[in-house]
Amino acid sequence: MLVSEQHKAVLRLQLNRPEKRNALHPDLLAPLQQTLAATAQDDQIAAVILTGAGSSFCAGLDLTHLLAQSTAGKMAYLEGVFALFQQLYTLPQPVIAAINGPALAGGFDLAAMCDIRLCAPAATFAQTEVLLGLTQMSYPLYKIIGLSRAKELALTGDAISADEAYRIGLVNHIYAAEELPEQAMALAEKLAARPRQALFATKRLTRELLDVDTPTAFRQMKETIFACLASAEHQQQAESFVARLKQRQPKH
Repeated sequence: MLVSEQHKAVLRLQLNRPEKRNALHPDLLAPLQQTLAATAQDDQIAAVILTGAGSSFCAGLDLTHLLAQSTAGKMAYLEGVFALFQQLYTLPQPVIAAINGPALAGGFDLAAMCDIRLCAPAATFAQTEVLLGLTQMSYPLYKIIGLSRAKELALTGDAISADEAYRIGLVNHIYAAEELPEQAMALAEKLAARPRQALFATKRLTRELLDVDTPTAFRQMKETIFACLASAEHQQQAESFVARLKQRQPKH
């Protein structure tokens, strides 16, 4: 149910339940969580791509499975889904969502937990939980698109198009369906080529600074920059950069 492919420093993960619109059945949740846990400790992986098989990105909860559970079973299932969302959001490596089709309910939330979202023109986005008598994941969505827009999506359950998702800042780029995998890989490779310590620290800071006050934010930024300044990675990159500048200077 999960296809995992590593291309040098990029890990590509594909949800592979196209007949169920890649709904998050426990049999898909388990390998996805295990893979992300291993990825967090893997020094060879610097960026991750998450996409769906077939015509959908992810339909969210597997309602057939959910309805067959006892109350305790439903709670356990939702605990697993929440754990996946948090795991994805806090993964050290930046995660690119390549949204090939509809991202609905929990699938919408799955995309929102990623760092950068690319999509095909056929992609649609909807937080349909309210239509089923459930509440949505408004965090971190309202940090991405603003509280007013996040409320509208959550309260109405209405779907929006790829173009509208781009307009409100939910997705970063729209690519033709046949170009989406290549564009996602190109971006992932670009990220993976960046100095690893600085790349991971940048992701962590952009996440953590959302929830702190101004003095704490400045302190955390300063501490992180100081740690980078003391690293061998920074010294090597800075020396290489200065050497390239010297090569470009005209000789007298």
